[in-house]
Amino acid sequence: MSGIKIAYLGDRYTHTFAAAKKFAEDGDELVGYHTIFQSIDAVVKGECVYAAAPVENSCGGSVTETLDALRAFPVYIRRETVLHVPQHLISVAGAVKNGIRTIYSHPQALAQCDGYLRTSFPDAETIAVSSTAEALSLATDPSKAAIARTPAEGQEITEAEIEDVKNNSTRFILIGMSPSREGEKCSVVFETPNKPGALTEALSLFGAHGLNMTKIESRPHKSELGRYVFFVDFECGGGSPDALLAELAAHTSGLKFLGRYGSV
Repeated sequence: MSGIKIAYLGDRYTHTFAAAKKFAEDGDELVGYHTIFQSIDAVVKGECVYAAAPVENSCGGSVTETLDALRAFPVYIRRETVLHVPQHLISVAGAVKNGIRTIYSHPQALAQCDGYLRTSFPDAETIAVSSTAEALSLATDPSKAAIARTPAEGQEITEAEIEDVKNNSTRFILIGMSPSREGEKCSVVFETPNKPGALTEALSLFGAHGLNMTKIESRPHKSELGRYVFFVDFECGGGSPDALLAELAAHTSGLKFLGRYGSV
C-alpha cells in the first residue's frame, strides 16, 4: 500500500503519529487531523485511504470516540498494533514543577496519569483537549504544562514518565473502507433483543464455536436511554468466522463485521 495517505490524530508529537508511522510503508504520506472523528471521516470522504486511531489503553480503557466511529461509519479494521505510551509532563524551557497551575491533555492521557496528578498537582486545573498536540500548543508559559509523548519546539520535559502504570500501552487500529479477511483476530458490533438472557445467548455462541473473546464493550445506542450495542473482539485462529457470524446474525440485530486482521 505504498504512496497513499494515512490520517491520524494531531501532529508528529502524538502517540497516534507514532502508530501511523508503524502502519505506513515507504512513500506513504501521514496527514494530521484535529480529532479522531475527523481523521476517520477523512477516510469516508476519500481524503485519505486509511486512518490510524487509538482504540484501547491498558489503564484508561476503551477510546469511545473510535468505537462510535466504527459503528457509525462504513469503515472497517485493517490491522492493529500495540505501542508503549510513556506520558511526560512538558512545558516551556526553564519551567519548574511547583510553578505549574494548569495542565492540558487528551482525556485518555489525563486518565492514565490520574494518580500522579492527584498527588503532585492537587490544586492545579486539568483541562481535557482534543489531542496531546493541542495540549502542547497551549503550554505557552511556565504556569502551563501538557501531558504528551514528546516536547514541541521551545519546550522540554519537566518530569518524565508520569503515567501511573509504567507498562502503560495503547492498542491502535488501521481503519479503511473495506474489511480485511486475513489475520487471527476479528471484531464485531451488534445489538441484542431487549429480553432476559439475550446477551448471554449471543455470547455463548463464541464458546460453542471454540472461539476466545478477548474483549467485550458496551456503548449506548444513542437513540434512547437503556439501549446498548456491544463490541466484541475474538480470536479466530486459522479458521473462518463465517459460521459464527451466520448464527450471530440470527440472535442479534444490526450486526456489523468489523474485519479480520493481524498485527504489526
